[in-house]
Amino acid sequence: MEFMGKELEEIVVTLPYEDGTSLDCGVYSYFEVNNKKYFALLPLKGEKELDFSRSYMLYEVEEDEENNPVVLYIEDDLEYAVAAQYFSEKLEKK
Repeated sequence: MEFMGKELEEIVVTLPYEDGTSLDCGVYSYFEVNNKKYFALLPLKGEKELDFSRSYMLYEVEEDEENNPVVLYIEDDLEYAVAAQYFSEKLEKK
């Protein structure tokens, strides 16, 4: 699967934390709900292996001027609930 011409398996998202640490994640899934794009992320084991023992994290995703993904924290609880419900239903179908 691709996002803006990039293979999902090759996208690494580094999530920064307030304490100065960060977490590298891979993209498990990309989906759209209500005209917004979302990534379901999983932490990485090693350089590219998704850690399925951890919980999925949902983020809105946009693209910058160079078509690179930019992840955004979902601040609205209702928007998060709608995206989470869609993702949950998508997982059940797999």
